[in-house]
Amino acid sequence: MLEGFNIKTSMKIEFYSKKEVDTLIKVLSPDNVCVPEGLKIDIKSENKYLVIDIFCNKGIGTFLNTIDEILEHVSLSRTVTSND
Repeated sequence: MLEGFNIKTSMKIEFYSKKEVDTLIKVLSPDNVCVPEGLKIDIKSENKYLVIDIFCNKGIGTFLNTIDEILEHVSLSRTVTSND
């Protein structure tokens, strides 16, 4: 890993309602309790948008794997909650 190599991104995903976003935040929050040092994930809502900010200095592999895992969980959670 390169010293001082930091990667930041922000994703803004639109949903049908703020209620759906708030439900997804509750579902995703337990996954973000014990993240490794050098990785920071912030998930919040802006009306009907889910906003995910990621900061990583653990390398591009960790960064991409984190994004992939979060998007997988968002997709699965959305599928499960839409069947209610």
